[in-house]
Amino acid sequence: MRQRLEAGGEIDGFTLVEPLRKGGMAVLWRVTHPAHAGDHVMKIPLILEGDDPSMIVGFEMEQMILPRLEGRHVPTAIAIGDFATQPHLVMEWIEGRSLLERMEGARFSPEETVVIGRAIAGALADLHRQRVVHLDVKPANILFRSDGTAVMVDFGLARHLDLPDLLAEEFRVPMGTAPYIAPEQVLGARDDPRFWASGIS
Repeated sequence: MRQRLEAGGEIDGFTLVEPLRKGGMAVLWRVTHPAHAGDHVMKIPLILEGDDPSMIVGFEMEQMILPRLEGRHVPTAIAIGDFATQPHLVMEWIEGRSLLERMEGARFSPEETVVIGRAIAGALADLHRQRVVHLDVKPANILFRSDGTAVMVDFGLARHLDLPDLLAEEFRVPMGTAPYIAPEQVLGARDDPRFWASGIS
């Protein structure tokens, strides 16, 4: 039985404070919990009758991948909700803005572009070190901490080398946001050879 989502409601002890954003596949809520100091973000998939099954599988993959990751380039996973009741993923609140927000109405100088590009490259390299390929790198999925550290979010299309690739096993259609879709996603090569060449085995 899915719980009704409204401010003041509770899911697994987390109080829903306010909705932050609603996308095509999930809604983000600001939440609090007496056992966890400060604000957090709860991601709740939009699962309705007839929904795209790839979205459900992608959310399951994110629930498996994010808790395995560590460091300042990813939000810390705090809690996971079961699909039998109300599926959700609670994670660390990142104070900074996304790259998409920073791009709106602004042009970056060459120097700023280098700084941003270097920060994103560092974040992706850290994911590769942890045996993960993100595969959905786009401005909305890149946040920045107050010190400029890039943080990658949304691991619904990601590939973790230590986990079964459920998306590849069950679906053959390329997935991603058209303007930013990873070339390897289009080619169906979710194990990109350049990733293996980076020294991870």
